[in-house]
Amino acid sequence: MPERNDPTSTPGPVRTAEALARLAELLAETCPPPSPEPVDYQLPWGNDAAAHPPDYWHRIYLDRLQASESQRRPELPTDGPLVSVIVPVYRPSHWYFVECVRSVVAQTYTNWELCLCDDASGDPELTRLIGDLAAKEPRIKASAFKKNGGISEATNAALELATGELVALLDHDDALEPDALAEVVAAVLEHEDADVIYTDDDKIDAFDRPFQPQFKPDWAPDLLLSYPYLGHLTVIRRSLLEEIGGFRSEFDGSQDFDVMLRATERARRVVHVPKVLYHWRVVSGSAAGDAEAKPWAYAASRRAVEDALRRRGIDGRVENGPFLGSYSVRRHVDSTPSIAVIVPFRDQAALTARCVEHLDATAGHLISELVLVDNGSAEAETRALRKQLGRRRSTRILDYPGPFNWSVINNTAAASCDSDLLLFLNNDVFAEERGWLEAMVEHAVRTDIGAVGARLVYPNGRLQHTGIVLGLGGIAGHVLAGLPVDTIGYGGWDRVVREYSAVTAACMLVRRSVFEEVGGFDETLAIAFNDIDFCLRLRAAGYRVVSTPHAQLVHAESVSRGFSGYSTDYRAFLRRWGWLLRREDPYFNPNLSRLVTWCALRLPGEDDQWADLVGLLADDPRDLQDQPEPAETIAAAFT
Repeated sequence: MPERNDPTSTPGPVRTAEALARLAELLAETCPPPSPEPVDYQLPWGNDAAAHPPDYWHRIYLDRLQASESQRRPELPTDGPLVSVIVPVYRPSHWYFVECVRSVVAQTYTNWELCLCDDASGDPELTRLIGDLAAKEPRIKASAFKKNGGISEATNAALELATGELVALLDHDDALEPDALAEVVAAVLEHEDADVIYTDDDKIDAFDRPFQPQFKPDWAPDLLLSYPYLGHLTVIRRSLLEEIGGFRSEFDGSQDFDVMLRATERARRVVHVPKVLYHWRVVSGSAAGDAEAKPWAYAASRRAVEDALRRRGIDGRVENGPFLGSYSVRRHVDSTPSIAVIVPFRDQAALTARCVEHLDATAGHLISELVLVDNGSAEAETRALRKQLGRRRSTRILDYPGPFNWSVINNTAAASCDSDLLLFLNNDVFAEERGWLEAMVEHAVRTDIGAVGARLVYPNGRLQHTGIVLGLGGIAGHVLAGLPVDTIGYGGWDRVVREYSAVTAACMLVRRSVFEEVGGFDETLAIAFNDIDFCLRLRAAGYRVVSTPHAQLVHAESVSRGFSGYSTDYRAFLRRWGWLLRREDPYFNPNLSRLVTWCALRLPGEDDQWADLVGLLADDPRDLQDQPEPAETIAAAFT
């Protein structure tokens, strides 16, 4: 096996790295600032959707006001398949338990049954209360254990009472929105193969005041391995729930998470209803109010993820994630795939020298080819750098004179490579710690993954990129851009492995076979949107795009090129993908703002503002009209 390009073991690269480091220092001292219009890294930052309860209350008020004024709402079913709501009961507050039951009885959807199992609470008043409730409402079924069996056994006992086609999971002190079951059934009627359905949720305090809404993305299996984001309300077909064996006592405390992992593995379709239809009651000692109240539950969550890896045949380990209840799945790569690193540049020798220097010092993985593409450099410092780099092992310098076309430059370089993986890297990107490339490789070799992105930060430490959301800021934007480095973004999305619609090619790893399969980058998009277009074509071909926070690099965004020329690619991108932009990004949420990066609440009327903004960017209204509908196979890939 060829020896690794590792400065701790190969003396040649050490000398090269030292020489490049010294050259970078000299050039940095003598060269003027690289950009006449420096990027403003001090971006504003505001409250995300969960940060400030009064903002959320105001949003709820506006939604209700708008609904009452228009008197318009989609028709929801009141009858259809039977829904069994199962509730394990163990010593709840009587008041909260009654409120929980009332929220089921008050459903606008009428074909439901409530299945209760008292797990030997030892509370005679509770026993009488359950009996009274069942006597008054024939749709309530109840059973009781004489000896405490634990939450999984109690849930299974409630499940044995169920006869419905669908099973909804409800905790004994939480509450449903009146339309919760109707919305779920509407989703099932729309998607007949839906086996798992989940909704958004929030929390309610002792005074029934809502706060901390969780606005979730659509089905994202990598995110589910990071933490149980499906949460509540989760509804599963009873046949599937019985097929997987129901709830398992060895995962008590995280039994729902274990079921989510197992059920989604076999589900034909997982459907998300992006509406807050479930309210977690924050009571003393609950995990909803205190993340550290039940440490044993988080140990069970970790075991559930570990068991999922074994079941799926994934060779990896589970580490604790950035916040309690989150996890990092680190996958072991059996082989050592060859990697070609492609770096375009034009002058700005100090940037390129620093990029290569840090690549040598931090990659931690064999780099088979380093392809540097010179797009018309003219400075003496660059000529000196080229001579230096020419002596570096496994390094080629390609000349591409003429007008800058990012797509052509990278396609040309990729065509000259025969490595298994292609890493597209800007010359103004560099890593400060080892392990980032291995973190990207562990996902790039997966057959279901088309491209892998990285966590990029500005030189001042603020977040630049974790993933791209369609429609954000108009056409597409970097979600959470500007996030202070010591802050965890909304949903922890910047700190966990998860899916996005696209990632930036400032640092993107792709299998060469997949790159060739979809035809590389579109050369008609010379400056902007070429990486987003590439990712969307990957998704149309059936691949997913993920971003990993374990690959963190510094990106002085567009220092060497600036931002000129972006507008020329707006219209071409909109003509091709405008139909998709008119839909909501599946890895975002329609309750979150598309006008700011920090996942603020989307307010009534904002959609009109966004449409006006996109219309201005399009420059020609015809770019957003008269667009041909995509081929059925392409549209299906985004459904």
